[in-house]
Amino acid sequence: MTKNKKYTFNAVSIVLPALLVVAAVIRVLFIIQIERSDIGAVLPLDMMFYRELASGISSGAGISGGAISFNPLYPVFLAGVYRLFGEAMIWTRILQSVTGILTIVLIYAMGRRFALNMGDQRIDPRLTGLIAAFASALYPQFLLYEGSLLATTLVIFIFSASYLMALIVDRPLAEGSVPVIAGREVPLWICCLLLGLFIGAGALGRPNIFLLLVPAIPLWLYFRSGRGRRGLITGAVCLAGMIAMLLPPVIYNAAQTGKFVPVSTHGGINFYIGNRSGATGIYSPPEGMRSDMRGLIEDARVVAERETGTRMTDAETSDYWMAQARQSISSDPVGWMRLLGRKLLLFWNGTEVSDIVELSIFKRECPILHSAIVPFSLISAFALPGLILVFLLKKGRWLTGIFAGAAIASILLFYTNARYRIPSVPVLIVLGAVFSVWTLGTLRSREWKRGVVAILFVAFVFFFVSNRNMVFVDKSAAYTFLGNHFMQTGEIEKGEKAFAEAYRLAPRLVMTNINYGRALLKKGELEESRLLYDRAYRIQPDFPMLAIEYGSLLDQMGMKDEAVALYMSALEMGRSRDTLLACQLLSRSAYDAGRTEEAASWVRRALKIVPGDKRLKGLLLMLEQGEQ
Repeated sequence: MTKNKKYTFNAVSIVLPALLVVAAVIRVLFIIQIERSDIGAVLPLDMMFYRELASGISSGAGISGGAISFNPLYPVFLAGVYRLFGEAMIWTRILQSVTGILTIVLIYAMGRRFALNMGDQRIDPRLTGLIAAFASALYPQFLLYEGSLLATTLVIFIFSASYLMALIVDRPLAEGSVPVIAGREVPLWICCLLLGLFIGAGALGRPNIFLLLVPAIPLWLYFRSGRGRRGLITGAVCLAGMIAMLLPPVIYNAAQTGKFVPVSTHGGINFYIGNRSGATGIYSPPEGMRSDMRGLIEDARVVAERETGTRMTDAETSDYWMAQARQSISSDPVGWMRLLGRKLLLFWNGTEVSDIVELSIFKRECPILHSAIVPFSLISAFALPGLILVFLLKKGRWLTGIFAGAAIASILLFYTNARYRIPSVPVLIVLGAVFSVWTLGTLRSREWKRGVVAILFVAFVFFFVSNRNMVFVDKSAAYTFLGNHFMQTGEIEKGEKAFAEAYRLAPRLVMTNINYGRALLKKGELEESRLLYDRAYRIQPDFPMLAIEYGSLLDQMGMKDEAVALYMSALEMGRSRDTLLACQLLSRSAYDAGRTEEAASWVRRALKIVPGDKRLKGLLLMLEQGEQ
């Protein structure tokens, strides 16, 4: 250890603070650039959903009835930010950037602690931590999500904290000693309780990973400590921490549905998307369903109700799609096994499959992102050999296997995208750092054969796995995002071009048709807009808002009967908001046709939804006076 200390002490005391300063400067510049850019205030639908939900929670309105159909961690966090600082996005971005810097510190500590636990003279702990911190500070996706209204930054932090806490208790469990944190002894039961609390909190933000850790970590604690009384106590304390975090949503969901729902009720449709016949291993909603979270949840229930002929709750809808997925798997088990193999390769592949935020769009508006130069393909090229090395050296393999296995299994169970994979990146970075330092150690020790084999292995993984072009990434969402930005800033021509490109890339998506149709409608190109709305409606006739928008366009073009038919279809399948709009439009159509009594009846129906609406009351009074 003396030899290692000689060449790492100065590096740690100088390089780590300097690295954190660089990371902080990059994040400050990123916040400044995104706040000054036009896209900084433009929110994709999932982010808007979180913002509206958090705003309602912070104001005391709570959440709508029924089981929780979203992961509750981030809306609660966001509501707290709004309550303390207001709803300006800069405060959320600042807090998430601070969380990102703290995550870099955690990753440094993870690398250092992991190397210490391995006890291999070729793996210097501090150098391992520094390499891990460097990679995490310059990984662009971390920065991207810190600037977005998504749970990702919190989930990354919690996953890192969970892994670090597990590393801290690893050797004390086996040796019967007391864990040490920052030079101080901390009772083992407190560390295990914190570990449980971290995992439970993480399950509220990303259930597909953390719920896999809920049974695995207590069992690991039990076996790691020798299967005795100490193991039972540590496992039970950890489990108690998990339950303390998970119990509130479980109780709430049980009260709403009468069933056991661990966190939220949209797991079924996601499981179906990732495992149905024709799945490709990446996020691709079934034809006729929208791709955003809120739209997907609504469409999944509409389709399930149509196919079963019964009304369903969110929990029942989730059960339905889970059963459909199991049926698809059982009908073609060989095909499903091939799909799992493809997902496994996609996990290690460097392609960042975006589902909400696209890095290339943000790089255009925030040039500082170009300074984040560490791609996932490079992280993966070192992480996969690192994982194999850990198992070959038989040091920390079970703990690493549990966390890496949970991350990989969460992809195999569902699908690969950047947001689902990114919580695992801190662990992968540590594995890559361990392998890098081990390789340097072998070369320093003149173990040339091992060093050369290690380098060739990294090159093989990079060129044939991580840097290989395996999947086509649909960029239409990025252009839709850009088109929304231009439309909101009044740059109609630019918005139309962006939506046209999104439509060209994905002509079968409902929203690309609708957005392009909206842009053409604003330009006054009614017939071209009608063709796009008609195409969208044929793809997804069970979308109430689409029926209303399409009907309004036909009304404007003088096609009154067709418009009324669309309003009626929206009325039959819509929620209260859609029903309200449909009633108002039907009232206007009836009034224009001279049917005043019918127009008044539609206003009365609308008032049943919003009984205190003064405008509707005034309109009803006018129509009733007209009848007289």
